[in-house]
Amino acid sequence: MSISSSTETLIVGGGLSGLSLAARLADEGRDFQLLEARERFGGRILSHGQGVGRVDLGPAWFWRGQPRIAALVHKFGLTAFEQHTNGAFLFEDESGRVQRANGDLGMAGSLRLAGGFAALIDALCDGLQKDRLHVSQPVQSIRKTETGILATTDSGSSIQAARVVLALPTRVAASLAISRVLPTHFRAA
Repeated sequence: MSISSSTETLIVGGGLSGLSLAARLADEGRDFQLLEARERFGGRILSHGQGVGRVDLGPAWFWRGQPRIAALVHKFGLTAFEQHTNGAFLFEDESGRVQRANGDLGMAGSLRLAGGFAALIDALCDGLQKDRLHVSQPVQSIRKTETGILATTDSGSSIQAARVVLALPTRVAASLAISRVLPTHFRAA
């Protein structure tokens, strides 16, 4: 799918933050494009399996004191349930060995999502126009111009935007080539 050459807001990063912003902008009728470097949306959120039989491999829990997550769960009609905290469980130790233990898991009061956290990512994506969402589009550089901001992807696509939002982990954002052009009156001096 081709990327629009200009947009009001360019969102770089298709994890929970980037998709949540995209949903909010869409609800407000605002123009945006979202670029995700990976071949899938979700960022750190990844669930393996099908339907409600998914296992979370990234974030798995949320708590009642997280109103934004609760609002998204409610908005999309997802089902939250209490984390089971007693009984047998498996975990991976620091050496990478899978261990089995019995007892209290220590996550009392936490909530899970039926279908894994990826169910939330799926719901966010399903509610957005597909021509505004782009996977496998790593941003290479972001440059301030006199007319806005120009972002260039590894594939050579360029997108002019009024604003760019980096919905990325700091270590990833730090790897981007970001430059700023001085205003004409400074360059003429």
